[in-house]
Amino acid sequence: MKILSVDFGTSSVKMAVLTDREEILQDTKEEYQYQVIDKHKIQIDPEVMYAAFLKGLKKFSHHLKDIDLVVPCVFAPVFIPLDRDGRALHPAIIHLDRRSYAQSRFALKAVGKKDFMAINGNLPFAGGISCTSMLWYKDKLPELYRRTWKLGHMNTFLQRRLTGRWLIDPSNASFTGLYETLQMGSWSEKICSALGIHRDLLPEIVPSISIAGPLTREAAGDTGLRQGIPVAMGANDTTSAAFGAGAVNTGDILNISGSNEIITVTTDAPVPHEKYYIRASMEPGKWLYLAITVGGFALEWFRKEFYSEMDKKDFYGGFLSDFVKTRTRTDVVFKPYLAGDRHSLVKKKGAFTGLTFESTREDLLLGLLVGTFEPVFSTINILKKRMRLNPHIFWTGGMVGDAYQDFKRRIFKGFDFNMRRECSTLGNLQVARRLINGR
Repeated sequence: MKILSVDFGTSSVKMAVLTDREEILQDTKEEYQYQVIDKHKIQIDPEVMYAAFLKGLKKFSHHLKDIDLVVPCVFAPVFIPLDRDGRALHPAIIHLDRRSYAQSRFALKAVGKKDFMAINGNLPFAGGISCTSMLWYKDKLPELYRRTWKLGHMNTFLQRRLTGRWLIDPSNASFTGLYETLQMGSWSEKICSALGIHRDLLPEIVPSISIAGPLTREAAGDTGLRQGIPVAMGANDTTSAAFGAGAVNTGDILNISGSNEIITVTTDAPVPHEKYYIRASMEPGKWLYLAITVGGFALEWFRKEFYSEMDKKDFYGGFLSDFVKTRTRTDVVFKPYLAGDRHSLVKKKGAFTGLTFESTREDLLLGLLVGTFEPVFSTINILKKRMRLNPHIFWTGGMVGDAYQDFKRRIFKGFDFNMRRECSTLGNLQVARRLINGR
């Protein structure tokens, strides 16, 4: 049996053709660019992402007619307003976006902090919880809002395009701010009513491990895949990565070091807190605590500004690997808010402190590397007082490597980092296996 795994990320879509025995027959990655407008508006045309998906499929031409199941996962939140025909009425507003602070304050006042935490488990952080982007869209573009058929995420757009259905899964629904996350319920009438968002505008919530529907004739024509093959619902990419890594038991930790620095901790008894998010896991009865900040994006900014004499290959392949082998101490502190803070209701900016005339760019680099771990440190410190944490952290992402692994071990005392590769792809494969075996 051949499975097509599709992983939409912030800057690329990764795709692989696999067998149910975990054999990767072919894989590819297609990159795309998001737009930055007026510094704090971060968006991308969903058609650009879909075109990248179609471009990647062309490289699988000799496998396409043999694909038996499609399993996608998507980055989130990615808010996309859609018309009746499934066309985007506005570019996708992604998780890096910070245009909706005013709407965030309105949402908090209208619903109340207590109810947000008790129902959804998250506060309405600008960009990080998509109801704030929905409210911005409603406030600023009322004509388009009146034409809107559904307010969805990236997987809503994708499933409409592939299966013709208006869907979202619980892991994505958790990050709308409108879902009964802690009960694994439905769209919250209380929150939706307070925010003036009619529930008819929201897609149907279906389990991540379920069949969304058969591939339509139109989608088959676009993709080259066989009409009628099943398309799985899938989940958010981080949720899929935790599933694929094996971080499925209470206290298990997944750390993703890539464009962003991310931590998830699995729990069967979620307790909300302002310092982390709560998201539905792949399976009923399990949730993920999640914290996130800028990671590789900050490092690449630093390389361009402070190590411009080095190209990417020399910086990441040689210099950085040698650097992290020996450096672990500096007085320089970095606040990792170059893209704001997804855990804050107020605007924040990044900053270096602790500088003296003796400070070097190497001190700033070390401060930046350690500073990007701040949400990870914070979440671990909160949760280890509440639950028993697995000291063996599952670790994945683009920055995974031996030298960086040793560096993290020195920084995170008492924890080990066990490398896992292609966890989102493996998560999609696990979804496929569950569906094939009828579990």
